[in-house]
Amino acid sequence: MDIVLVRHAQPDWEPGGRAVDQPALTPYGTAQAAATARALAGDHFDHVYVSPLERARATAAPIAATLGLEPEVQSWLAELRLPSLEGSTSEEVQAFFRRARGRDLERWWESAGAGGESFRHFYERVSSGIESLLTGPHGAEVHADGAHRLWQLADPARRILIVAHEGTNAVILSHLLGIDPIPWAYVRFSTVWCGISRIATLPIAGSRVWTLRSFNRVEHMADLEPPERANFP
Repeated sequence: MDIVLVRHAQPDWEPGGRAVDQPALTPYGTAQAAATARALAGDHFDHVYVSPLERARATAAPIAATLGLEPEVQSWLAELRLPSLEGSTSEEVQAFFRRARGRDLERWWESAGAGGESFRHFYERVSSGIESLLTGPHGAEVHADGAHRLWQLADPARRILIVAHEGTNAVILSHLLGIDPIPWAYVRFSTVWCGISRIATLPIAGSRVWTLRSFNRVEHMADLEPPERANFP
């Protein structure tokens, strides 16, 4: 089984100079999504799963259309929910992220502020979501062998595409690769907009384990003209 993970394209976090919680894509992001669709056009996938958030769905739309598949929205693929920053200035947003990143490490498991989701809940949501997806409609089974988790697959040739977020994809990688959970998983597996990562299963001792085949591939966007100003995550 192969899983291809795509981070969404560049979102327009500050239309009109003020932050929004659910951004659409920038023109550059739209070009990134189109380039990603072209890069994946020669691949075969059985399913395309997408986060419910607009920036992910707008990224997935041209990819799914190119592949001739209907994107399937999965609520558990949504990014870590932050406290609302709607209407904030760029300076206020940057100050929020500085405070969040400056917390003591043990507090990184907690929400970054009122109304936000704790990383502990986020990790559980995403890790249980990917397992439910694989063991449910895709018929996989997981067996524990001491500290190891081995997989039995109903269809080892199945190929899945997931279009989601930096944090979501990082948790999927951490969980399936058997890496201990940490609340800065998105830093350990940080990806750029429309970066493509691939994981697959390999046979071991009559079962299968997950292996990382490639991470954060960006060559499909080499010909795009980058925006003048960086856009915060």
